[in-house]
Amino acid sequence: MVLLLLVCNQLPSYAQSENDMTNHSLILPLKTGKNPSVQWETLVIAPVNLFMQTQPITDTSPHIQLELNVVEDTNSYTTFLWYYGAANGGAKTNYPKAYQNYAFDLKIDTAEVALVVKKLTFEKALFLELGQTAVIGNLTLRFEDCISEWSTDSNGDQTDAFATYTISVSEAQEQQTLSFTSLETQGGNELALPWKSYKILVKETTEKAIKLMVFKNK
Repeated sequence: MVLLLLVCNQLPSYAQSENDMTNHSLILPLKTGKNPSVQWETLVIAPVNLFMQTQPITDTSPHIQLELNVVEDTNSYTTFLWYYGAANGGAKTNYPKAYQNYAFDLKIDTAEVALVVKKLTFEKALFLELGQTAVIGNLTLRFEDCISEWSTDSNGDQTDAFATYTISVSEAQEQQTLSFTSLETQGGNELALPWKSYKILVKETTEKAIKLMVFKNK
């Protein structure tokens, strides 16, 4: 029997009344379990459930998981923010997640966790999920599609597998679709996609999300 050590106490230094809200960012202290929703600008932000475990049951289980719901007018977005500790070969995250012109991040300090919401900016990494849109300044990016493909030899055996990604970029009345294959087939750790006065740096690729950084030429 595997015993999970769960961190179930409320976080000691944070209280829900201590939200740090400005015109540029929101810092929302969290406790394990369900947290109350918060209105910020046009968003209703609901940290539905925070789950923490110091010893995950498998190497693929996160140490910290936050289920997050965001509602804006009639539109809604649900995602998960994951943190994997250094015990699994180096700390790893799948955030900040981009939604419209907002970035949703986790701030972690020992056993204390806070949700940080900021406006998207250039030269900052973001994760853009399939079907979602990110707006940075006047630039709009949308992760349109991911198609998995493979090649076979004369015997019908699979010899290679890769994925083709499609994102649309637009500014004012100009729009273009950009396609690229998974980074493993590129032979490098990142890929630069130039468009107009921008450089879109692809840093990670999965079937469900891509990690990007966007630079604007000065």
